[in-house]
Amino acid sequence: MSPAEAARTLDAAKALHSGRGHLRLVGSVDNPDADGPGARLQAARRDQELSIHQVAAALKLKPEQVAAIESMQFQKLPGLGYALGYVRAYGELLDLVDCDGLVSEFRDAWEPVQRRRESEIATQPSKFVAPAGAVVALALLGWLIVWASLHAIKPQPVDVVAPPDEKIKAWAEAQPKGPVQATADVQPLSTLKALQDVRVTLRGEDGALVTDRILRKDESISTDGLGRWFVSSPFGGVLEASGYGQTAMIGEAGKKVVNWRVPDFEAIATAKSKAEAEAAAALAAEEAAKLAAQRVKDQPAATQSVLPNGVSPVSSGPGPASTASATPATALPAPAKSTSPAAQ
Repeated sequence: MSPAEAARTLDAAKALHSGRGHLRLVGSVDNPDADGPGARLQAARRDQELSIHQVAAALKLKPEQVAAIESMQFQKLPGLGYALGYVRAYGELLDLVDCDGLVSEFRDAWEPVQRRRESEIATQPSKFVAPAGAVVALALLGWLIVWASLHAIKPQPVDVVAPPDEKIKAWAEAQPKGPVQATADVQPLSTLKALQDVRVTLRGEDGALVTDRILRKDESISTDGLGRWFVSSPFGGVLEASGYGQTAMIGEAGKKVVNWRVPDFEAIATAKSKAEAEAAAALAAEEAAKLAAQRVKDQPAATQSVLPNGVSPVSSGPGPASTASATPATALPAPAKSTSPAAQ
C-alpha cells in the first residue's frame, strides 16, 4: 500500500468514527485520566508491560470499562457492586498484595458521590400530575387486588436474589489466587519490533493513537486488538511487523514512513496453509501413481505373457507335472528292422 492510499484509508476510518466516542489511548500511559486508587492499578499494569486491551481481554471487559476503573469513573460501570467486583478481579490479575484495601479505597471514594446523587434526587420537586386516565387505571388495579384476595389466589414463590454487590464480592473471593490467574501472560498474536532505536507513532485501525515514543533496539510491543493498524516513522527499514507466522519489513531504508498499513497476516497465513496442503496432496497422489506402476512392472512374466500358439509357458518348477509335459503326447512307430542277405 502506498503512503497516499494509507492516508486515504486512515481519513475514512476517522470519518466513520467521528460521531462515536471512544477511548483514546496515549503512549505508554494508555489512560491519561487515571486518578486515586485507580492510578495504582495503572502503575502496576504498566510495570508488567500490559496494555488496556490485554487486561480487558483477561477480565472479559471492554477497554473503556478498564479505563473507567483506572480513572474512578464508576458512572460508566453497571453499578457500584459490579464495579467493586471488577476492581478486586483487576487487583488479583496484577497479583497485588492488598486487594481488600484497594476495594475499600474505591468504596470510600464512591460512596460520597452516591449519597450526593441520592439526596439530589430526593430533593427534586415532583412535577408529576396524574391525568384522569391514570386515576381510572389505579382504581381498576385496586378492584383487581380486592377480587384476587376474595378468590384466595395464592402468590407464587419468588426467588430471593442477593444484591449484586454481595454476589460479585463472593465471586471474587472464590477465585483462585496466585500464579494460577496469570491469564495475561500470553504471547501476542501480532507484534511490532524495532531493529534499532527509532521513534514510532502507532495508530489503531480506527485512527486512535496508541503510542508515540522511541522504541529501543530489539524492543517489541503487542498490536493485538488494534485490527490492521498504521505506523509512522522518520525512516523505514528498521521496523518489523510479525503476525500469524508471517513477517514484513516496514518501509524502505532511508525513506520516511507515513501511515504504513500492516498486511492482513491472518489471510496470508490461511492462503499459504491452503497452498501447502494442496501441494502435499498432489505430491502424495504422484507418489501413489509411481508405486502402482512399479508394482505392475514387478509382477511375474507368466501372468502377463502368452506363447504364439496361445499356450501359457510351462512352469519350470520340479515335480511330475514337468516330467509329463516333456513327454510327447503321441508315440511314433518304431523303424522296421532290415534283413541282411545272409539271414535269408
